Amino acid sequence: MPVTAEQLPDGTFRFHGRSFKQTEDKNAALAPFHKQIYYYGLKLSVLPVKEEEEGMNQQIGNARFVHNLYFNERNEYYKANKRILSVTEYKKSHLPERKKEYPFLKKSDKFALENALECLDQAYTNFYEGRAGFPKPWKKNRLGGDRYTTKETNGNIDLVIEDDIPRIKLPKVGHVRFIMPKGQTLATLKPKGVSILKATIIRTRDGKFEISLLMQAVIDEIKPVVEMDYSDIVGMDLGLHDFCILGDGIDHAKIANPRWIKLHEKRLRRFKKSLSRKQYDKKTHTGSRNWEKARKRVAKEEKKTANQRHDFHHKLSLALAETYSVVVCEDLNVKGMMKNHRLAKSVASVGWSSFLTLLRYKLERRGKHLVKVSRWFASSQTCHVCGYKNPEVKDLSVREWDCPSCGTHLDRDGNAAFTIKAEGIRVLLENGYVVYNGQTTGHAA
Repeated sequence: MPVTAEQLPDGTFRFHGRSFKQTEDKNAALAPFHKQIYYYGLKLSVLPVKEEEEGMNQQIGNARFVHNLYFNERNEYYKANKRILSVTEYKKSHLPERKKEYPFLKKSDKFALENALECLDQAYTNFYEGRAGFPKPWKKNRLGGDRYTTKETNGNIDLVIEDDIPRIKLPKVGHVRFIMPKGQTLATLKPKGVSILKATIIRTRDGKFEISLLMQAVIDEIKPVVEMDYSDIVGMDLGLHDFCILGDGIDHAKIANPRWIKLHEKRLRRFKKSLSRKQYDKKTHTGSRNWEKARKRVAKEEKKTANQRHDFHHKLSLALAETYSVVVCEDLNVKGMMKNHRLAKSVASVGWSSFLTLLRYKLERRGKHLVKVSRWFASSQTCHVCGYKNPEVKDLSVREWDCPSCGTHLDRDGNAAFTIKAEGIRVLLENGYVVYNGQTTGHAA
C-alpha cells in the first residue's frame, strides 16, 4: 500500500501505508499540501531513581551482549559457509533461540535488541563500501556499548507531566524524570503534530544518563533562496588564533577562540594525576572505588569542556543562520591537520567540523546555503581589491601586508574572509544563483 497523507481537522497530518523510502514517499504525499517532513533531535538529561537506572543499565547491557553475539556468530557462519548471515535471518531464526538460551534477554525491549543487530549490519555495509574499517565488538564504556536505541510504537515513548514533574515514558524502564530545558514547556518540546520516532538512551562517562530523541514534524515546504543581495553573503575564514573572521566585503569582525581545552587544562591535569595514583588492575580492567570516583571527576570535567564548546557552536551558528543567506568558508582538511602533533590539540579544541555541521542544518532549515570553496584557494595571498596574488605572504607570521599592485594595506585574516566571499559568489553564479549588488546583477551565463 503506497504512503498517503490525511490532513486532520486540527491541521495535523496522519500517514497511511508502508514504504522502504519513508521520507521520500511522505514528502511526495505532502506535496499537494505544500508541506514536507522535517527531522530534528532533542536531547534531555534524566534523573532516574535506582530501579529506573538499573532498568536502563539492563537494556544497555543486553543490547551490547546481542550485538557482540551476532558479531561472533556472523564471522563464524561466514568462515563455515562462505555466506553472510543476514540481519533479517538472524532476527527471525537465531534471536528467538538466544532468548531461550539467555533468559535475561527477555527483560529487554525487543526494539533495543533489534537495533543493536541493525547497527552491526550497517557497520559491515560501511566496511564493504569503503566508508569505515572492519567492525569491532562493543565495549562497556566505549561508544556503542554505552547506549541503546528503541523505536516508538503505540505511544510506548512519550513526554508526560505527572504530579507537576516532567517525565519521559520508556518501554521496560518506566516514567523517568527529566530536566526541563530553560524556558521550555512540554508543549514547546513536543508541539502538536510532532511525533517521536526513536529514543537513544546514553550512559555518559561520569555515570549520568541522557536521552536523545528523534523527532518528526510536518513543516511548510522549504524553498531554497536563489536570489540574494551582496550584503546577505558573508565570507568566513576559520582559524586557531581567532575562531573565525567574518568579512562582508566592506568590514570584517574577528570572533575570539575561547580555547576550551586550555581553559580546563590545569584542573583536568590535576584530576588525571589523582586518577593515575589509584589502584587499577590492567589485566581485569577494574579499579578500586577511589579509582572509579577519580575517573568520574575526569569525565565530568571533560564533559564540561564539550558542553561549553557545543553551546558556543550552537549560538554562533544560529546567529549566522539568522543574519545571512549564504555563508562561505574553506573546505578544510581537518583530518590532515590532526596528524600534525603541533596543531592536533588546538584543532581538537576548536571543533570546526562540529560547528560547520550545526551551521549547515540551520541554514538549510531556512532555505539558505553553506558554500565551501577549495582548500587550495589562496585566500590569504590574494588581494581582495585587485586580485593580485602575493606568494611572499605564505609565511604565517606575516599578519599585515601592502599589495604590490594596488598599494592597499591588508589585514591577513580580514583579506582572506573577503576573498573567500568573492570566490563563493563566483561558485554561486556558476550554479545558477542570482546575486544583486546595488544596481548591478550577477547571474549565470
